Amino acid sequence: MATGDPSLPEAAISRVHTAGTAVAHQPLALRIEIACTGGLSCGNVPVQVRELRQGESPAVLAEGVAELEGAERATLELPITLERAGGRVVEIALAAPAGDRIPENDRRILTFNVARQRLRLLHVAGRPTYDVRSLRRWLKSDESVDLVAFFILRTDEDNPLTTDDSELALIPFPVDELFTEHLPSFDAVILQDIDAVAYRLAQHLPALERYVRAGGGLIMVGGPSSFAGGGYARSPLERVLPVTIGETDRPFELGEFVPRYTEVGRVAPVLLPLRELVSEDLPRMVGSNTLGPAREDAIVLWEHPERRAGSAPMPVLALGDAGDGRAIALAVDGTHELAFSEFAERTAGRAYGALWDGLLGWLMRDPRYEAARVQLAGPCIAGEETRVRVTRLPGTEGELELTVEPLGPEGAPRIEKRAAMPASGSVVVDVGPLAPGGYSAHARVGKAPATRFDFACERGGSAWGDSRPDAARLERIARASGGRFVRHDRVEALPLPPPTEVATLREVVPVLPPWVWALCAAAALGWHWIERRKSGFA
Repeated sequence: MATGDPSLPEAAISRVHTAGTAVAHQPLALRIEIACTGGLSCGNVPVQVRELRQGESPAVLAEGVAELEGAERATLELPITLERAGGRVVEIALAAPAGDRIPENDRRILTFNVARQRLRLLHVAGRPTYDVRSLRRWLKSDESVDLVAFFILRTDEDNPLTTDDSELALIPFPVDELFTEHLPSFDAVILQDIDAVAYRLAQHLPALERYVRAGGGLIMVGGPSSFAGGGYARSPLERVLPVTIGETDRPFELGEFVPRYTEVGRVAPVLLPLRELVSEDLPRMVGSNTLGPAREDAIVLWEHPERRAGSAPMPVLALGDAGDGRAIALAVDGTHELAFSEFAERTAGRAYGALWDGLLGWLMRDPRYEAARVQLAGPCIAGEETRVRVTRLPGTEGELELTVEPLGPEGAPRIEKRAAMPASGSVVVDVGPLAPGGYSAHARVGKAPATRFDFACERGGSAWGDSRPDAARLERIARASGGRFVRHDRVEALPLPPPTEVATLREVVPVLPPWVWALCAAAALGWHWIERRKSGFA
């Protein structure tokens, strides 16, 4: 039934098209169709595209104006660039003119699965140690890595406080350019044994913190000039590391030791390739940085067998989330022992690649190194029940802890759920009705590292993009389904359903047909006559 012909006065985002696949660091064109119906005077309608991020305010990706003066429809093309791979939640919103009747279709919230062509890394090292050279050599051998590496070559006579970069490197170190203009173009930054004060990195540490919270990856590798020895204690960068850095007179200890796996490290998928090669054996390493306790939400994979950080063993390898990004702290500069040593001969040096494959994979949210798979069990429609499916990977055991929180600045209320993982390894958790917006789900199975999944939740979606009554479509649907189509003013034309007749019937059915009864009577008489003759009666 068509209830009316006039359209409501409204402005709406009717459709959003993309030209191709979303690729990190590559421009993606959005074709946005804006509709203005019902006699509403729209004029020029501002449109804004923003990326929703965890713990941060939305980042504006593009802005434009849809020219609807005297027209019902306009198409606006806006190029956006998403810097991070994986699931990214994008909000497209228009500034509706006065008189708009349906505000729900003034905003679209979409999830983009962003691919990555190559992993773009920035590797900055303070001295050419064996560990630095081993990592650089391995990164350069990987065709999937686009590496930008800087080594600051120094001698004993160099003045670390000089302003002349020619004394400190073969080429000028473009520290300002790298950490201001080009920093967002990198997927991850590796800081290895570099002094933040001597090389003027200290002034760029706030930018590095913002970079990580906006979705970038960070690895700080140990050495005499890393962590406390490099001036990173109580710096903005410390706030995104998974460990605390206390100021100490002995930032680096030279004693030999063998790192020890923690209980989490024995089951974490990030170290599974390494454990498959050498089990839980690790080579003897020389020297370790002095670190404080791990942060509350961090995961410690290796610990020092002798040194302490507060009441717990000192972390050697720890990882954790920071806003939209991730960070890893590795407090040794001896991982090259996995590539070049008697220990490395057991695997022909493959253990070194297995370790760094896992660390970089976890940093970039590679599903192979996550402890669980998280996805929606159905579409997320605002105001209706939302269900999240979590599937654990083999080797991870324990109770599921699921947290769902809105994307945006910190402080928003979160939903926390617990569930037992069945033998099948998959469970569906009801998180209740959600408001329109972007959300981040964090699932942790047992003691394994948490897995993150971002998703969008809309009230109407594309179905609300065009609210105009479409009588012709209703008529086609009725005809195809064998129904009838009428307008609201012709309801009397609908045929009434046939009347219902109620009839009461009584039917008597004998237990057996008459001939059966006659046969039974004849058989009984015959039997009686035979018995009388046997007894001598006439």
